[in-house]
Amino acid sequence: MKRYSYMNHNKKYVLLLFAMLVLVSCHSIKVHKTNMHTSTTAPVAIGVIGLQDNGMLQSDFREVALPKYESAIRLGVSKVQFDSNTYKTYIQQSGGNKHNITYIDSLDTKPSFLKMEILDQITLLSELKKEANAHVTDFIGSQKDAVLVSAVSLAIEPQSIQEILDAEAVFLVNQSYKQYQISLVRGGKSYKTIDFAATSIFGYRLSHFCWSANSKRKIVISDLIDENSSCPKNSYRDERKAKEKTDYFKL
Repeated sequence: MKRYSYMNHNKKYVLLLFAMLVLVSCHSIKVHKTNMHTSTTAPVAIGVIGLQDNGMLQSDFREVALPKYESAIRLGVSKVQFDSNTYKTYIQQSGGNKHNITYIDSLDTKPSFLKMEILDQITLLSELKKEANAHVTDFIGSQKDAVLVSAVSLAIEPQSIQEILDAEAVFLVNQSYKQYQISLVRGGKSYKTIDFAATSIFGYRLSHFCWSANSKRKIVISDLIDENSSCPKNSYRDERKAKEKTDYFKL
C-alpha cells in the first residue's frame, strides 16, 4: 500500500513537472539559445519597466513606467533567421504580417529579424538614479517584482535591418516624450533614428533590479541582473530587505 502511494506521488510530481514545462514552452520562444517571453501584450520597446504576469492560460506584460533616458544607452544587435516557431509568433503578435515577411519552411533561404539587448547597464542605472526618474525608482522600490525589458526580438523591413547592421554603433534614445527610438551612429554622430513604433516586438527578455547601500549608506539600485539570476552578495531584489540589513549592521 505504501509503495502504491509512493508511486502515485511520483506520478503526480512528473505530471506537474511536465505541465510546467509545457506552460513555459507555450509562453516563450528560443532565440540564439535564449528563452524569450511571448505574451498577449508585448512591450513597446526595450528599456521600459513593468510587471510580468505568467498565468496558466496566457502570459502578459504590463508596462508601468517609461524612464526618461537623457543619455543614449548602447545596444547590442544580432541578426537571426526566422524558424517556423518564431515566424508564427511574429504573425500572432503583430496582428498579421505587418512587414510583409514571406517565410517558406521548405526553402533554405529564410527571412531574418533582429535581437537587441542592452549592453551599457552602467549608463542605464545612472539614468534611473537621476531626479527625472525619481518616480520610477519609487515604483521599483515598492514592487520587488518590477522588471526591465533588457532584450527584444523584433521584426522590421529588410532594408532597415541592413541599415541597423551597417551602423558602427546602435543606441536606445529618448528624443520624444515617452517615445523610444533606435539611433544609428557613425563617426561618433547619430545619422538616423528609427521609432520602435515602426517595428514589431514579438519576444522579450527581462531583468530584475538589485538594491544595496552605497558609500553614504543610502539604499540605491546597484545592479541589473537576468531574471533567472540572483543578486550579488549584500544586495537584494527587495529594497526594504536591503534597508533592514543595512540598519541591522549599523547597530
